[in-house]
Amino acid sequence: MRARAIVALGAVSNEDAASLARPMLADTNPRIRATAAVALAGSTRPGDLDVAEATLISIINDTSEPTRRARRDVAGAVRGTTEARFRRLLIPLLYDPAPDVADEAMESVREGGAHDFMFVPTLISLLRHRRLKGSARNVLVSYGEGVVDVLAHFLRDPEEDIWVRRHIPATLALIPSQRTVGVLTAALEDRDGFIRFKAVAALERLRRSDVGLPFPEAPVEALAIVESRRYFTYLSLHHNLVGLKRVPEGSLLALALDQKMARMKDRIYRLLSLIYPWRDISAAQWTLEHGDSRGRASASEYLDNILTGQIRRRLMPLLEDMPLEEKVRRGNVLVKTRPRDLEETLLQLINDDDQVVAACAIDAARRNGVWTLAEDIEHVLAHRDAHDWYVFEAASWALAERRMPAERRRELWHEPLPAAELAERLRELPLFASVTVDELFRIASAARQVRHESGAVLLQEGSVPESTHLLLDGRVVSTSRTGAPGALQAPAALGFAEAVSGTSMPDTVRSEGRAVTLAMSVEELRTLLADNTDLVAGLFRTLSDVLEAGTGPLQQTGAGPEFERLAAGGLSPVEKVLALQNVPLFSRVSAEEMRELAEITQTVRLQPGKGLFPESAAPALWVLLSGELRVSGQAGRAVIPATARAGDVVGAVSTMAGRPLGLSADVTREGVALRLDREDLFALLGERPDLLRQMFSGMFRGESARLLDTRA
Repeated sequence: MRARAIVALGAVSNEDAASLARPMLADTNPRIRATAAVALAGSTRPGDLDVAEATLISIINDTSEPTRRARRDVAGAVRGTTEARFRRLLIPLLYDPAPDVADEAMESVREGGAHDFMFVPTLISLLRHRRLKGSARNVLVSYGEGVVDVLAHFLRDPEEDIWVRRHIPATLALIPSQRTVGVLTAALEDRDGFIRFKAVAALERLRRSDVGLPFPEAPVEALAIVESRRYFTYLSLHHNLVGLKRVPEGSLLALALDQKMARMKDRIYRLLSLIYPWRDISAAQWTLEHGDSRGRASASEYLDNILTGQIRRRLMPLLEDMPLEEKVRRGNVLVKTRPRDLEETLLQLINDDDQVVAACAIDAARRNGVWTLAEDIEHVLAHRDAHDWYVFEAASWALAERRMPAERRRELWHEPLPAAELAERLRELPLFASVTVDELFRIASAARQVRHESGAVLLQEGSVPESTHLLLDGRVVSTSRTGAPGALQAPAALGFAEAVSGTSMPDTVRSEGRAVTLAMSVEELRTLLADNTDLVAGLFRTLSDVLEAGTGPLQQTGAGPEFERLAAGGLSPVEKVLALQNVPLFSRVSAEEMRELAEITQTVRLQPGKGLFPESAAPALWVLLSGELRVSGQAGRAVIPATARAGDVVGAVSTMAGRPLGLSADVTREGVALRLDREDLFALLGERPDLLRQMFSGMFRGESARLLDTRA
């Protein structure tokens, strides 16, 4: 705007804009210098262009607060030029520490259109940025099919940041094309398990859309067979440990194997849904996991009929309902193994490619005193891939225990505890009751261990925490101006709810005697949550389990008459926001974030006599605006028939917990409903850190906060 004013004044006074702008380059005000430089950028003189560029670079490189508004001016003004030398200045502005500057630069890139590929590498690198990755993804998607090959290059590049690579499949899923299918199918063979899972999820999203793209069967079937082989290998080893009662069922190693087998089985169903009717596969999966004996038999028969050849022989023993001993026996035949003793089993596991499994196995050998494996652990320490830090930690810790008595070792040990030991302690916290072992390891590696002297203040009453603490050893006391003092013994979570939700501490927390905590800054915590949807899902599942006891599958908003009025007049985007604001789950969500929620929420017309969703439907939140539903099935332990009317919310807790609702709904009276799919919601949470914080704030309240955040 200011640069255009200079041009206008020049026209009035019969002078060119450059003549008016040149003296302003020496002004002490950075905004005036920025204005003058932008005006000079329109000059035809090479000297003016050089000076303008140098001035703008000087302003951009000064990231102090006094120049913030000037940098924002530059980010907005550059969108008006087509000169590449000035447009490329948007690249450093995209990384600006001031959010409003980076947002303005992103908007300039977006308005530049899909013809300019100059910014594509930068946008791809910003997929790693906690706050900007959603905007970067949207701009990348706007380039259309032309950007698919570039994304494929970065996805395949082993030298690229691993989290950038892990975010690419979700971006590709928003560019439906046959080329996209080819790139994602190739990613099914990637060494990184996270990328393989993201590729499957992206293909599944394309499959469930209305695009109608064909999917190649051979690579999908090949991966399903690989997953089945890994599943049966883990099943055999798990049975050697737990089934034969050599290791406690609740041990960290047993839990890790259980969770990985569950994920492998789920991935196999997802893969099958890519090449067979996905609704039928989903129904069969739900029935085999939740149905009665007759239903399970029918689901097994269906799968047995549609699968053929090698994939049938490999998968049916895994999928069909049968006694555990028989499943283990048949699995052993398929993977050519046999029952083994404790030492042989642990030996195989400490050499497993999955570093979480290997670290847990080494820790299990330590805890069970299987020192016949000491030389094997030494070999692992000497030859394991340098990136597998969890394994190195666990091996060093185990060998140190063998060489000296435990008490003496604790006296001398000043290094941080290994991730396996930290995960063992963290899982005792109710807060992490539903968090997977993999995610506990990620928390352990992202945080730092801090030793506090007696009387050290960890958290201050009335202040929003800058860090959260997980008490590993020792004791803390809490005091406040209004409440009675309290004490907490390790393990305990301190200030977690406040750090996640951005609220003030209700009390001051001090160490009593020496204490050790696992500390993580708020920024580190939010980055961890943004990168790990499984961790977010686990935390929400824990909170949902607490909330579900008091709510059940149906919630009432009390806004029935208002909802019916909105539905009767046709639902505008603003009215959709107004409806969602009444959902208790969204009680703390701001208007800006609510608009984002409304964009992914679908409006569904209800037709009498038709089913709205079956028991096997994927988790989704339903808001009934008008009409009436007959809801039936088993919710928890109770078999319920219920009527849902205008103002009722169905499935909110199940959606956050990631569990099928286990209920079916039939329309008994015509109306309108809103549907928010869990997959879309969690994708949005990964891109909108403020929305994630606000949703946590809404769920971390009352009794759930007291239970999960202050007691082990």
